[in-house]
Amino acid sequence: MLRVLAQRRPASVLTQEAPKRPELETVLRAVAGARFDESLPSWRVAVTNRQAASDLAAAMAGLTSVPNMDGPIPRLKGKKIRRLAAYRGSLQWASTGGVGLAIIFRFNPESETPKKVQRFDAYSIRGLLEAAFYAQGWATIWSRRSPSDDQVLREFYRLSDNEEILGWLFVGRPAHNSVPDRAINLPPQDLEITYI
Repeated sequence: MLRVLAQRRPASVLTQEAPKRPELETVLRAVAGARFDESLPSWRVAVTNRQAASDLAAAMAGLTSVPNMDGPIPRLKGKKIRRLAAYRGSLQWASTGGVGLAIIFRFNPESETPKKVQRFDAYSIRGLLEAAFYAQGWATIWSRRSPSDDQVLREFYRLSDNEEILGWLFVGRPAHNSVPDRAINLPPQDLEITYI
């Protein structure tokens, strides 16, 4: 595990290959860990594949459906043209890698743990997911992105009132020449350690 943590690194470009559903679920269950009490994890994952990328891009642009980009586009003004431009920009983003995992924070109002602490616990899952996928031979890219219309995106992911998206972890194979072949050859990260 220490070797995996020391060698992991983010990819700059991912291929379109994606983990098969059983492998994906195995990684997610391993990261969730053992069930030692009755409480639910403070996070969940919503998965989109490349076929759903256009739907995600539309939701990010504040559109409730995917615009028809095949035929001639009528003259648009104001908000409509901005949303179409946002869709075009989001489509490339949503098509990153082979699969996109929206990491969703679930706030438990009945817990004695403050919301801020619960959110931090959910954020911490990102590093575990990156390491777990790397150990299985996959690469990841983490992304945070603000939608044009938060309500449309909430409906797309069917979020409850106590849920929010922390970011997206895109998973795929590292594209050739986008990352060093062997991270073991990279120098260790500079780290200041103080002993008191």
